[in-house]
Parts: sequence; C-alpha cells; structure tokens
Amino acid sequence: MSADNTASVDDTALGLRERKKRATRNALADAALRMAADRGIENVTVEAVTDAVDVSMRTFFNYFACLEDAITRPAQDNAERTRRAVLDAPDELTALNALREAIGQELAHIEEDHERWELQMAVLRTSPSLLPSFLAARGADERALIAAVAERLGQDPESDLHPRLLAHVALAAVRAAVELWVASGRTRTFQSIYHEAFAALAAGLND
Repeated sequence: MSADNTASVDDTALGLRERKKRATRNALADAALRMAADRGIENVTVEAVTDAVDVSMRTFFNYFACLEDAITRPAQDNAERTRRAVLDAPDELTALNALREAIGQELAHIEEDHERWELQMAVLRTSPSLLPSFLAARGADERALIAAVAERLGQDPESDLHPRLLAHVALAAVRAAVELWVASGRTRTFQSIYHEAFAALAAGLND
C-alpha cells in the first residue's frame, strides 16, 4: 500500500528519524485497516496489529489514541486547511462550491491511493459508525465545516439553518461519490463523479 498521501510534508524533506516514524505509523495504520476489512473491526485488537508490525503496544499508542484512529488515519492539520480554503475561496463562488473546492483539495490523491480507499469503504460498510471520524480525518469535519460556512456567509453556526444544511449535503455528496467510485470498480475517475455530485446539488441548492 502506498505511503500516507494526506501528509503535508514530503518524505524526502524529512530526516531519517522522522521517515522511520512515519513508516512505522503507516505500517500500523495499514495493518489495522487490512485486518478490519478482512475480519470486521470488532474482531481486531491493538495487540494483533502490533504483533503484525512487530512493535510494542506502547509504540502504537505513541501514534494513535485508539484502534479506530489507526483505521481512519487522522491528520491534525486537515480540518484547519479545509476551513481556511473555504474562507479564502473567491467571493464569486457559492458557499457550496467553496466547500467542493476545499474538500476536493484534501481528496486530490484518491486516485493514486485507491487500494486504501477500497479497504476503507469495505470497513465503513460493516462499521458505519466510523464514518464521522473517517470524514473528519480528510478535512471534512462536520462542525468545522458548519463554522467555516457560517463565517463565510456572515451567519450564526448555532442558530442559522443554511450553513448546517450546506455542510451536511456536501458531506453526503462526498460519501456518495466515494461509494460509487469504489462500487463501479473505478471505471470512472473519482473527480468526474465528485464534480457531478456537487453539480447535482448546486442545481437545487444555492446560497
């Protein structure tokens, strides 16, 4: 499986120590994801994952707070990067299209990393409770998106409906696009499906 494409710093720019740490983190995440896809997450333990990678459980918890984190593979800067992209998008873009562009940036490497996405979709089908953390790990944190849209529109994220509605439908479009892309055997590019989903939303939902 390929290296973590959500990383914001290229491996070649890192020192040996950091490359080793990243390799260990990726190996743990890959092992956890494969086991969850094969067995179901309820049949996977941290001990089994660490045994597969030949590291200690202490090492696992240096990288992940729990097994679910290893499977969704969160990156701390994704949500903030998406929030900034929504706020910095050109004024002529609707809020929905600003969301499309911002989230799309975080999914730019999906075609290159299709094996992991196929495994993650397999896990989500059997463990749908993981979906919120899965999306949040890709910069699509629901609360952060609502707050960003509200700020862009000059509305209140707590009392105004529109920011919440826009964020919810954007996340639905992301999920639908990923599911269809995987289910169709990747016979179409992800980006074509992704943009089709948002175009369908834009046709009936504007600022």
